[in-house]
Amino acid sequence: MEEVLRSLGLFKPEIALTAGLLLVVIVDSIGGAWRNGAVRILSIATLAVALGYAVELQVAGAQGAIFSGMLTVDPLGSFFKIILVLASLLIITAFTFRAARELHGLGQGEFHALILALTLSNLLLAGANDIVMLYLALEMVSITSYVMVAYLKGDRMSNEASLKYLLFGAVSTGGMLYGLSLLYGLTGTTSLPGIREVLATGVPGPQLALYLATLLIVVGFGFKIAAVPFHFWCPDVYQGAATPVTALLSVAPKAAGFGIAVRFFFGTFAVPVTGTWDLSGVIDWQLLLVVISVATMTLGNVAALTQNNMKRLLAYSSIAHAGYILMGIVALSDVGARSLLIYLFAYLFMNLGAFLVVTLVHLHDGTFDLRDYPGLYRRAPLLTLAMGLFMLSLIGIPPLVGFLGKLYVFGAVVNMGSGYYWYAAVGAVNAAIAGFYYLRVLKVMFIDAGNEDKPPLKLAFVDRAWLLFFAAANLLPVLFWSRIDEWARGAVVLYTGR
Repeated sequence: MEEVLRSLGLFKPEIALTAGLLLVVIVDSIGGAWRNGAVRILSIATLAVALGYAVELQVAGAQGAIFSGMLTVDPLGSFFKIILVLASLLIITAFTFRAARELHGLGQGEFHALILALTLSNLLLAGANDIVMLYLALEMVSITSYVMVAYLKGDRMSNEASLKYLLFGAVSTGGMLYGLSLLYGLTGTTSLPGIREVLATGVPGPQLALYLATLLIVVGFGFKIAAVPFHFWCPDVYQGAATPVTALLSVAPKAAGFGIAVRFFFGTFAVPVTGTWDLSGVIDWQLLLVVISVATMTLGNVAALTQNNMKRLLAYSSIAHAGYILMGIVALSDVGARSLLIYLFAYLFMNLGAFLVVTLVHLHDGTFDLRDYPGLYRRAPLLTLAMGLFMLSLIGIPPLVGFLGKLYVFGAVVNMGSGYYWYAAVGAVNAAIAGFYYLRVLKVMFIDAGNEDKPPLKLAFVDRAWLLFFAAANLLPVLFWSRIDEWARGAVVLYTGR
């Protein structure tokens, strides 16, 4: 009983989300004209409470395994909890049913309940300390995501996107489950720290079995973060889903996927003896991840060059950014892990800001096609200037937050030694390639002629406020960057969960 009470005390964010989810379902089932406003307020309050508990765990430096080692609480997990809860809170508050044309007339209760369920699943995934919990949490994230993608029930593209997502997800997670079962068969334990202790003494069986298990597990992680060659679902799903859903999927499940990937590689296949990669003699993890990272950032950027649909363009952009973030895992050191955390923090604000602009343009003009964006600056100067800021931040132009994110991941690779300078150079070249399609968006909005007959695009006060918020979040962090760096540095606690 004492162990259960201790675990519950460190499980407050998840408890708050579970309670809020149940209340949202109950309130929505009661009916009445007031229920939409009630479930939104209740969802915001739930996420705010969960965020407060996550910050409390971070400040207190809470650490230790809970629920018999199935989950772990540590500064790294608390960092991801803050990012994941904040992402959902921003989606509910900024991407409202009023601002999203696709959601007009649809029930809000189910949507908010799904967001709370997805957030809870993401938190469980980021804190998993056992391969059984890892798989169950991954399935919870996936199933909730499938339903959210199909939320536009009467839209053929939404249903098609959900089916594609389901099929790709079933294959990848099924393969991952087989890989995890092989890993259990080799080591005799499902605990991530236990697996590390077994592998530290040598591979207990044929190395081919470990290679196969590794490949299948990487498939599961690659699907969740949309890394090449497991990215095929991403453009169609982003285009078919409602834009608020697309915005959430672009940051939250991706961040949770990176969270468990860091925990898996740091906490399972690395032993703190002489260096972080002491098991690299068994499997060359760095080479495998370098190949995936280079392929991911290159394909994402090159494919985005020809896109005219803004949601597909941002989908390929998201794939490319996954390649950049993987550079932090390749470095697999304190510096590499810190760079990954900082990049995710930066990506949250620059990507959600871009999706908010796309959402507002669709609200007024009913289009996602970049070819309908000419002359937008003359119709909506604030919206266009905000989009320019987000695009420059995604490129990595100083002093925006996107530049600092890229600076950290490139620096982490350079710190690995001269043998990896080429890898950092590939990342820099890809950032330059990305500049072409990001700047193309700005050219169309600011310079190209067209749509002179359309009236000015009038934004609601709350929409202007959110645009200014995201713009400030991309620009102002540089003024107090030392605190953000200190926060990320304190969150990097390796080899925990024992």
